[in-house]
Amino acid sequence: IIITRTNLSRYGNVDLPVKPFDFNDEQWDLRAINPNFDFQDIKKSTVNFTLINQSWFKKEVKNYIQHLCKAGKTFGTIKEYLYSFIGFSYYLQQIELVGFHQINRSVMLDYLAQEKKIDNLKLGALRGFFTTGTLKGWFDIKQDIIRNDDYPQKFKGNPEPLSEKVRNQIEQNLHKLPAPIARMWIICFFTAMRPSELALLKKDCLIQEGQQWKLVWHRKKTNDEHEVPISRNIAKVVQEQQEYINSLWGLDWEYLFCHYHGLSRIDISHSELEPIKKVIPNNSTETPLNIAIRCLIKAENILDENGQLAQFHPSILRATRLTELFEQGHELAVVSAWAGHKGLATTSSYYTKVSCELMEKDAGHIQKALINNNGKPLLYESFPKSFWVNPIAHKLELEGTHINTPIYGFCGLPLEDDCQKFRACYTCPCFVAAPEKLSQYIKIRDELRGKEVNALTSGHDVLVEQFKQQADQLDKIILSLQEVA
Repeated sequence: IIITRTNLSRYGNVDLPVKPFDFNDEQWDLRAINPNFDFQDIKKSTVNFTLINQSWFKKEVKNYIQHLCKAGKTFGTIKEYLYSFIGFSYYLQQIELVGFHQINRSVMLDYLAQEKKIDNLKLGALRGFFTTGTLKGWFDIKQDIIRNDDYPQKFKGNPEPLSEKVRNQIEQNLHKLPAPIARMWIICFFTAMRPSELALLKKDCLIQEGQQWKLVWHRKKTNDEHEVPISRNIAKVVQEQQEYINSLWGLDWEYLFCHYHGLSRIDISHSELEPIKKVIPNNSTETPLNIAIRCLIKAENILDENGQLAQFHPSILRATRLTELFEQGHELAVVSAWAGHKGLATTSSYYTKVSCELMEKDAGHIQKALINNNGKPLLYESFPKSFWVNPIAHKLELEGTHINTPIYGFCGLPLEDDCQKFRACYTCPCFVAAPEKLSQYIKIRDELRGKEVNALTSGHDVLVEQFKQQADQLDKIILSLQEVA
């Protein structure tokens, strides 16, 4: 093998000692700056500044890298930022700039024009550098040197989750894999956990409350604690993994899973598998789960619907699980809570691929309910295309509180338009009624009439008008739906 720091660490099963920090060194060990680093980042702890040619530029880049490291940025992100600075350094050398005073908006536009690929990370790195450097007095650059319009537009469609056919074949053959790796699949899929979170899942993640079980873990991406309820069977799987990992290292290892040597790409039994006391790397292509499942797919000739060998990478499990929950009939709010998303839009756009059958079913319901807030029929052509392509994205399922009125139905507003009548949907001309919610509309209307009377008694004229408007509109909706029925 080639004698490198990485190979010495890997084959010796030990982490290399931390190199003391010296600002003037060309190569830094970031662990010396931030000792509370993420162990998934340990392979990316070394950064090298030799490819930055300008001493004036290199000095401030070093200051910024040190600032990011102290602020807790991951080593992987810091290295990506450094690559951006190296690329910008080449450009500065090309145009023979000699100081920060010459870097302006015109220079940046020329740089963007000549770059073959400009991504958000590269622009974000430079923008953060210019902003921080100016605030800290390292240099003085106008803050509009990089603008929001400079960022390339990113269009992210729905994921392609594993089909039920492929997933069933994999799960029917899971028992052929080493038990710890099979448990990775079971836990990762059931919880819709990100692979990076699975790697850092602690042994004490399992919590019992009475007869109920749940998994609790820290999420690096959002820097918060997340929990999901689990079944007894999943709890048993976690307990089996706890026993396995404790039998290896006991209290010397705090994580539920570990990395392995001896993973095979052709032998599904992985007869030479050797557990090592290292966190699973944050690299989906080299993780035990990815290698083992791909090996299983080839060995068992698991084919997709097109007769092609199935494709797999661990991150797809999250989308597959959330889509399954959605298609099982769980409300989008429940699926979003399971995923730990802050907004329903993230769940519906990126993680719940709606099947054609489900869309047809919902579209059928909607077409029966082409009635607006005044109870008048609506023309098919009056709705945006996205309403018919993906009706789920327009679905309204807003629970009520003591302040708000429950909202059920569909929104006919284009997805990209801002809503000016949030929580006042029943009085909005873009509202579309759902016939299956008729009984709830009646209940809501009656509650609003009661609130109207109470507000009138209390002398709250504004509330009287608000409740009356909503109840009047619901009267029209209810009457029209009853006539259709």
